Amino acid sequence: MPRLLRRAALCRLVLLLLLLPGAITLPGVAAEAETADAPAPQSLGESFRARRVTRASANAGDSVLTSIMTDFYDVALVIATVFLLVMLGASVSLRRKVNEQTARIREQLKREAALEDQYRSLFENAHDVIYTHDISGRLTTLNQAGEHALGVKRAQALAANLRDFVVPEQHADFERWLTSQSLGGSASGFELRIQSRSGRKTILEVSARRIQRADGTPEIEGIARDITERKQAEEALRQSEERFSSAFRLSPLPIAISTLGEGRYLSVNESFLKLFGFTREEVVGHTALELGVFADPEERGRINQLIRDQRSVCGHECKFKTKTGALRTTLLFIEVIDLGPESCTLTVAHDITDRLHLESQLRHALKMEAVGRLAAGVAHDFNNILTVIQGNAEMALARKVIPPEFSRPLEQIADAAQRAASLTKQLLTFSRQGRMQTTPVDLNILTNNSAKMLRHLLTDDIVLKVHYTPNLPAIHADPTMMEQVIMNLVINARDAMPRGGQVNVNTSVLQIDDAHVKLHPESRPGEFVCWSVTDNGCGMDAATLSRIFEPFFTTKEPGKGTGLGLATVYGVAKQHQGWIEVTSEVGKGTTFFIFLPCDRAVVSPQRKQSPRSIRRGQETILVVEDEVPVGELVRGILEENGYRVLKATSGLQALQVWNEHGADIDLVLTDMKMGKGMSGPELVENLCALRPDLKVVFTSAYAPEAQGCKLALRDGFNFLPKPYSPPKLVQTVRARLEETDVLACSTPPSPPPTPTPSPSPKPVATAPSLPTPAPATPAPAKPTTTRRFKDESRLVAA
Repeated sequence: MPRLLRRAALCRLVLLLLLLPGAITLPGVAAEAETADAPAPQSLGESFRARRVTRASANAGDSVLTSIMTDFYDVALVIATVFLLVMLGASVSLRRKVNEQTARIREQLKREAALEDQYRSLFENAHDVIYTHDISGRLTTLNQAGEHALGVKRAQALAANLRDFVVPEQHADFERWLTSQSLGGSASGFELRIQSRSGRKTILEVSARRIQRADGTPEIEGIARDITERKQAEEALRQSEERFSSAFRLSPLPIAISTLGEGRYLSVNESFLKLFGFTREEVVGHTALELGVFADPEERGRINQLIRDQRSVCGHECKFKTKTGALRTTLLFIEVIDLGPESCTLTVAHDITDRLHLESQLRHALKMEAVGRLAAGVAHDFNNILTVIQGNAEMALARKVIPPEFSRPLEQIADAAQRAASLTKQLLTFSRQGRMQTTPVDLNILTNNSAKMLRHLLTDDIVLKVHYTPNLPAIHADPTMMEQVIMNLVINARDAMPRGGQVNVNTSVLQIDDAHVKLHPESRPGEFVCWSVTDNGCGMDAATLSRIFEPFFTTKEPGKGTGLGLATVYGVAKQHQGWIEVTSEVGKGTTFFIFLPCDRAVVSPQRKQSPRSIRRGQETILVVEDEVPVGELVRGILEENGYRVLKATSGLQALQVWNEHGADIDLVLTDMKMGKGMSGPELVENLCALRPDLKVVFTSAYAPEAQGCKLALRDGFNFLPKPYSPPKLVQTVRARLEETDVLACSTPPSPPPTPTPSPSPKPVATAPSLPTPAPATPAPAKPTTTRRFKDESRLVAA
């Protein structure tokens, strides 16, 4: 470049000299010029032409050599001039190119400086880690993101090796990766786990390659992106998907994923398949309408409308039909979800069929319990009234002085009272508050003994067939109640077949398992005797079937039924720790199944007691009865049979009578439940503390067990259920007074309690009698003393 500049300057100088007028005078030309009178030439061309004219006018006196030299000089001058002009043009062009090249170089240098600044800014401010290290792993460059990732200053990082920051469990993988990079391999997506000096762990996604330095030394350069948050998000997503997958797969609730448009199933869980009874291949790829799972096909449209309106469905009750045709009631929960380009629905079905069944049974049980309590209360009041009516009528009939015209009305009164007493007994049986005398019973024998009576109950166009299961285990039951059960069921079957038919009575032994219990919550596992009565009559619909055990509910015409037959059967089964199951279909008939707990160890036959004759007496009886008419009736009956009667209307009054006549009293006849103050059992407990050998007969319109009585009582011995006839009253009192083998306030051996299969509710078992206190040494008599009884709120003077 300097050489070119010098040459251009020389050419400009020469050209300047040539162009100056008269600046150059050649030999011979100067002389000519001096002798000529013409003006000096203005340019090189004019000077040349002037010399040519001068030489032409010169004479031959000039030498030839001079002429030749002059011509050569002129030619050389022209050539030099042309050359100088060419060189001048080249110099100008060269100068222009040099300036342009210089401008381009300067612009390039500026761009390179700007790019270097930009690269440096990007290098320092990049969020990704940018680094280089040698093949041993020692860092040579590092940006600010690298400082943050490693947790050290740049100077400290450049003095360290990259492997010093790698977590220990990845050292082997890092060494293999570093070796691969040193050999010229390139890698992207290598996940490097590092730990900063502060202990923070980071996951870097590294892309690196091998490069050569200016001095030929190999080096590794790379970019590492912090993907810790992404990996955490991926792990959270994986865990979420795993949780959803596990919940979807293991959920006890049926779950299905289907397309929003067609409703085509994409996936279902095992609970869904179990509920509907299909296989996975039968469900996936098909719609609910194709499978026919909707009990009402229009329900699908209603559900779709709810989804369009609300984008979700919460707790919609829907009936489905399984593969076998069984109906199931479910609550549907549906949510719209996005799975890829297509919207889908996530459906969760909560099967509430069993819950609704249990709720229905619970409502039925509560209703029956409420009706039973009402019936028991009514029966108790009726029994007191019927005791007066029946007793007075029979007492009047027993007198032979009664006019004949009054005998028939009194007999009708007594019969009506007996029928009314039978109704109240059924009410008490239904409410499980009737008195039950259990003995070992063989249902085969009882059914056979009742068959003749049952055939008389049926019309001629109804056939009775009985099937006995051999070696039937015995049950603990009240034979009278069992006869009432079979009679009521056969009468119910007869009334269901007005045009004739067939009644089948069967006995069998069944083993109830857990699967049966799930379908019939009132049942329990174990071995049971099943007593069934089947007819082929008109059958019952669901509405009627739900009310058949309600007292006074009947579908018969007025005057043809009391509505207590099946209610009594229900009460007897419950009182014997059993249950009833009914199947019925309109137009085909009905079957009643009575399940009763059995005991194979019991084989005792039934024994009947011979009736006792009525005997009179002279003992003193304390009658405690809060119903004044009943007390008067009892007093009259006993006095007519020779007894001396002391009467009291409450427990407190009875204690006062005892204080006055205690030494004369031979027996206490007391009502168990009295409206004021002390109850019958409490009164007897206080009296037995005074005289342990006291004999007692309890009477009540309720069963003792229903009142929470802890005494072991038996009919005809120390308990007299209301209503009772005068002969029954006298027989019970006489029998109790003549008992000498047991103490008065203790109880004789009671019948064996009803066995309780496990697990099952506890049966009504006979409770142990109250302990008999040892006789106390009599204290010296005092004119007036105060004796404290069990009821300490009452002090009685003795």
